[in-house]
Amino acid sequence: MKKPANIYLIDGNSYVYRAYHAIKGLTNSKGFPTNAIYGFINTLLKILREKEPDAIVVSFDSPLPTERHRVYVEYKAQRPPAPDDLIMQMPYIKKIVQAFRIKIYEVPGYEADDVLATLSVRSASQGVDAYIVSGDKDMLQVVDGHIRIYDTVKDRVIGREDVIKRFGIPPERIPEVMALTGDTADNIPGVKGIGEKTACEILKDHTLNDVLEKPELIKRERLRRLITENRDSILMSYALTTVDRDVPLDFDVNECIRREPDRQELLSLFSELEFGTFLKLIPPQSVSGSYETVLESGRLRSLLDATGDSFAFNVEFSGAHPVSAEMIGISFSSEKGRGYYVPVAHHYPEVPGQLDAGTVLDAFKPLFENESIRKIGHDLKTQLLVLGRSGIDLKGELCDTMVASYLLNPNKQNHSLEEVGLEHLSLRIKTFKEVVGKRSSLAAVSIEEATEFSASNAAVVLELEGILFGKLKEEGLDGLYSGIEMPLIRVLADMETVGIKVDTELLNDLSGELERELAALKTRIYFLAGEEFNINSPRQLGAVLFESLGLKPGKKTKTGYSTEVGVLEELALEHELPGEILNWRTLSKLKNTYVDTLPKLVNPETGRIHTSFNQTVTATGRLSSSDPNLQNIPIRGEWGIRIRQAFIAEEGFFLLSADYSQIELRILAHLSRDEGLIDAFRKDIDIHTRTAAE
Repeated sequence: MKKPANIYLIDGNSYVYRAYHAIKGLTNSKGFPTNAIYGFINTLLKILREKEPDAIVVSFDSPLPTERHRVYVEYKAQRPPAPDDLIMQMPYIKKIVQAFRIKIYEVPGYEADDVLATLSVRSASQGVDAYIVSGDKDMLQVVDGHIRIYDTVKDRVIGREDVIKRFGIPPERIPEVMALTGDTADNIPGVKGIGEKTACEILKDHTLNDVLEKPELIKRERLRRLITENRDSILMSYALTTVDRDVPLDFDVNECIRREPDRQELLSLFSELEFGTFLKLIPPQSVSGSYETVLESGRLRSLLDATGDSFAFNVEFSGAHPVSAEMIGISFSSEKGRGYYVPVAHHYPEVPGQLDAGTVLDAFKPLFENESIRKIGHDLKTQLLVLGRSGIDLKGELCDTMVASYLLNPNKQNHSLEEVGLEHLSLRIKTFKEVVGKRSSLAAVSIEEATEFSASNAAVVLELEGILFGKLKEEGLDGLYSGIEMPLIRVLADMETVGIKVDTELLNDLSGELERELAALKTRIYFLAGEEFNINSPRQLGAVLFESLGLKPGKKTKTGYSTEVGVLEELALEHELPGEILNWRTLSKLKNTYVDTLPKLVNPETGRIHTSFNQTVTATGRLSSSDPNLQNIPIRGEWGIRIRQAFIAEEGFFLLSADYSQIELRILAHLSRDEGLIDAFRKDIDIHTRTAAE
């Protein structure tokens, strides 16, 4: 085995604490703290990526008392106990280091500094360049020809000449400096009144032993007295700041050579901690199994006849919205580890012959509309929309792994198949973007690659359904799943298919009216400012307000003075211009975001807007809307009311707005069976007035 040229020795505790204090409030969806873990991994990855070490280790402090505690009972006594939310993270940090296959050194009764010093000396003795990754000053004492310090914060390597340049003495004498200055971080006393600069001046011409034995060598009377009076403290501080270079441990530099990480274990840990950024760094896996491309109608019909009483499927399509989608292919799976892909619309040079889309849909239609066969999918609402466009209605029991994942953990933000596969199967599945890349759509991807992607996804969905439904039963959520959430999928699909009618003529009229209002407002703004300028430029607006008009500026940003809403509202009390700027911003947003944009979102085939109603986004269980978000349509003010008037019903129908008043209190009354609350609701008495009266 070739001996490594270098080894990086990481002070684990130091960087864990730095990360903990630098990153606040980071948790996963279950509330488990992850800030220290996340920050430490970032540091570790920075070293692995940028330094590409041949060998690497991480050392952690032992929880047992050390020799320093026996020498000085107040050693580190000022430090508060480690916070509970940090202690909880330490096992994960060590598991992750082990998953990177990095050797951990933790020696009972010794600090990480002593372990790192020992490892660096032993590495150097074997001709290996050692880089101690630490920001602690006391580690400078071991710097030598083959030993350097790497400071990740300042991204610099510190060698022997750097130490001499800073302190005026060689590295091995750093404990002499710290014996005089002490170390507040470790509660090492030193001599009160002597700082680093003074200590270096004293030690530049004399060793610590010299000045202790011959105080007269020090010319300044005050310093001479301080050293004489604090002799015992100096000697103790010297002992405390001197690292042990001979810790009893087994070390073979070849055992620390960098190895390939345990990707499966990292996937599992990163998935549990919900570190999406780190998950993306792990290459996707090929999902083991047998996946077949189906190009013949006879083979397709024989496979469909053998599906049994349940199967998982996925329709691949092109287009921005499933309502207007064009089918590219269908994948399905009815047996674990086996999947099939039927391409219908792939197009690229030398593409093989594919079955006609109509032939494929005709073959699938009896299966999809058979009420006795369970259909399993991930995001079945989308599948309903795409198939509905082709005249196929999914009948029978539906099972949606995306909805199941959401019910099991509604606080989790992402329930994509990739995320759910990671969480429950520890699989890093290729994302759609990774497969398609810069190509226009999946249709431009080779059929072989599309088969591996789509057919394996169908097999994964089939496997996930069994796991997730079992967990739903365990947590008593199967009734909610089958009784409310699954039927809701069909309702939402119908709503999206129908869409919402919009009066585009009214919006066009409003756009013209807003254009005229904005033109008049612009003239008014230029008059009040006394000059023309770009109203939408914060920098130019700031110059007008705070330089030309001399108004008192508020907080300053990197690019100049702030002109945010709060600042303008305060300034409006002093001058008319800020108020008119606020009016301009309001009208501009209404015009650009709603009035001019909504007509462009109308589907030319249906004359309606087909928003997406999201069932698995909000933690509260409420629906959300996207593409476009119709929940953001203004409601207040004259313009908000007029914009909402553009949403209309078909002739002969009307729009109904229904809302449960005080729904939370009604639920409280039901659960608590409080007679007073129940009586108030039954008699339609204002609940707040009733409560105040009592």
